[in-house]
Amino acid sequence: MSLDLVIRNARVGLHRDSLVDISVSAGIVEEIGGVGASGDAEIDAVGALVTPGGVDPHCHMAQISSTGVPTDDDIYTGTRSAINGGTTTVGAFAVQHRGDRVRDVVSAMIDRVRREAVADVVLHLILTEWSKSIEADLDWVIDQGITSLKIFSTYDRLRLAPDSVIDAMAGAGCRGMSIMIHAEDDAMINEGRSRAIALGLMDASGHQESHSRLAERAGIADALLLAENASVPIYLVHVSTAGSLEEIRLARSRGVAVTVETCPHYLWLDETLLEGDLATTAAFMSSPPLRGADDREALWAALVDGEIDIVASDHSPYRMDGGKLPKGEATEFTDVANGMPGVEMRMPLMMSAVDDGRLTLERALQTCCAAPAESLGIYPQKGALLPGSDADLVIWETDVERTVRHRNLHDALDYTPYEGLRVTAWPSQVLFRGQFVGSSSSPGSAGFLKRIIEGVRDR
Repeated sequence: MSLDLVIRNARVGLHRDSLVDISVSAGIVEEIGGVGASGDAEIDAVGALVTPGGVDPHCHMAQISSTGVPTDDDIYTGTRSAINGGTTTVGAFAVQHRGDRVRDVVSAMIDRVRREAVADVVLHLILTEWSKSIEADLDWVIDQGITSLKIFSTYDRLRLAPDSVIDAMAGAGCRGMSIMIHAEDDAMINEGRSRAIALGLMDASGHQESHSRLAERAGIADALLLAENASVPIYLVHVSTAGSLEEIRLARSRGVAVTVETCPHYLWLDETLLEGDLATTAAFMSSPPLRGADDREALWAALVDGEIDIVASDHSPYRMDGGKLPKGEATEFTDVANGMPGVEMRMPLMMSAVDDGRLTLERALQTCCAAPAESLGIYPQKGALLPGSDADLVIWETDVERTVRHRNLHDALDYTPYEGLRVTAWPSQVLFRGQFVGSSSSPGSAGFLKRIIEGVRDR
């Protein structure tokens, strides 16, 4: 057999106490162990850790925000950023805004991914409306390879009406689609926003008042009850509070099937970053907002114990000179495009947590590679380093200190919320389908991953 590449002397997964070789042919991992045959190209890893490429199932790219502002990362710059941070597969969104035809937005987004992507992309469908014709379109959507639906419980531009949520969950669930939910209580957010404005809190503190811990907890409790009522599994995005984890534990004790996601910014960043003028705090505004030390410690404990299944970036890329401060010095918290960039930093942060002893390597790879791939239905093609898996691999530089600077990142933004943070792990080399990649990857060199729903129908 002709081998395209052999990586020698690598540490991988359960074999990391000894050195092994990894052989690659036609973009696929062939063998892990003692590879006697030579490859057309050979790399000596010199004992470096080699892992699967990361899978980030929750990224906003080439998308219109809840404030009507487009993200500053398109598919090309977003996936370029991802792959340089060791993430080789991302999940992005095709958004059906009110009045849009589902088939039009799905076709356009698939085409854009095929033209621009430098890492592989799966797509989720966001619906803002529900009708018999939209439900019928779900069969066509599944045929195109999109097998997941996202529902927003808040944001006027993105929210699915409450009386449609049950029908949408049932319609998607009976087809075997997975259901992601942005769960915050809309009424509590609106009341909090009105209260903040009345009090003159027009900076980031007004945003915190609106998107309170209780608003998240209530939204999550409601989503779990709806899932229980519909007898469908759900995926809860960006869980940020200890109270929300309590609701999840209660629901799981009743037999509710729920996948739980959190994000690096809730694990590393503190709500004190939201104190002060919007000129600086807008960079750290997200929904839900950053929380305090008690919530962070609860999230870390749940991550270590396996109660949190997935760590995703919720990459939401808006420039400070654009969507973050659209009215300059006159910007108020209601004008700010919420969210933070993070797709390039997710894997280095999590691998640094391994290096620091806060997380085992097994948990880091489970939450950043295997579990996301499983939730998307693409494991072990993605998210695994096994014979037969795609040769999406990361060779890591560990036990070295690096200070995060935005100038060294690869997105289209003008800041990173992790500026100045010290990390101790960084991708030394990234392979995508057995080819070394970097900042010069050509648009369209990766593509759209068509997914299927096993056991529902033969596609």
